[in-house]
Amino acid sequence: MVKYFLGHSVLRSSWDQVFAAFWQRYPNPYSKHVLTEDIVHREVTPDQKLLSRRLLTKTNRMPRWAERLFPANVAHSVYILEDSIVDPQNQTMTTFTWNINHARLMVRLPWSLRAPDRYG
Repeated sequence: MVKYFLGHSVLRSSWDQVFAAFWQRYPNPYSKHVLTEDIVHREVTPDQKLLSRRLLTKTNRMPRWAERLFPANVAHSVYILEDSIVDPQNQTMTTFTWNINHARLMVRLPWSLRAPDRYG
């Protein structure tokens, strides 16, 4: 079974505010499900793009069918890799996120693009 979701939001903030908020989102008192956030790799490419890879540990609840397959202490920890590409010249930020454990049973592959609203 595959679930697909597409969402579109317009944030009424400047590029600088959205960019800064993305990097400051964890830790915060409203996201207690995020246990750790570690930067694994970061570099600036010759064309001035910032590439980053972060490792997050979260305690997201699994679907009920998956909770029956895992021991209670394992089912609640999820390790997530997040790759991001920031292009300050075009004011875009693209992120790819996927879980690295429990991947044989289910994989979550969110992708997002943050860019100025050129149409509004």
